[in-house]
Amino acid sequence: MITNKNAKYLVCASGVGLTTINIPERKQHVQSEEHDDELTCLDLFKYESKVLSASNKGKIYVYNWGEFGLHSDEFPSATKKAINCMIPVTENVMITGEEDGIVRATSLFPHRQLGIVGQHNFSVETLDISNDGTLIASSSHDNDIKFWNVQYFETLNVAEPKKGGKRKWLEHNLPSSQVNNRSDFFSEL
Repeated sequence: MITNKNAKYLVCASGVGLTTINIPERKQHVQSEEHDDELTCLDLFKYESKVLSASNKGKIYVYNWGEFGLHSDEFPSATKKAINCMIPVTENVMITGEEDGIVRATSLFPHRQLGIVGQHNFSVETLDISNDGTLIASSSHDNDIKFWNVQYFETLNVAEPKKGGKRKWLEHNLPSSQVNNRSDFFSEL
């Protein structure tokens, strides 16, 4: 469940779509169209003008705030793994915690997979960000809590295309990850 600063609507994710409740009137506002997959998490982006919802099939749906009946955009999944949680790092970059134990970064506008922020041995259950926006905390199903320095996202240029194709960058480890990329072995030659 999520609401914005005005606290007029409470948006809830469920197995059939979004349900929006008008808080002052204490009644249901609108039910979104039904989805084939279950919506697992919600968050606000773009200065609270967009609601992003992730599904158990890895898709991300974008809703405009106040227009909860039909999503305005849909980002397909490259991994088809369930997204359990997500959190914004900047107004265009979000971090997702996925069922396969991977914490990934995704640019929304333009839509591009940025790479792996970190890894857990089990499914990532929750994410949170520090007040200054420099650290992400992630916890997994085995109660492991790990911290990732994500300060580099403030200066990361997400607009320039990366070489190597989409699949390569899904497996690309970002500076916060504790695992090295295989291609980095030959980088000094």
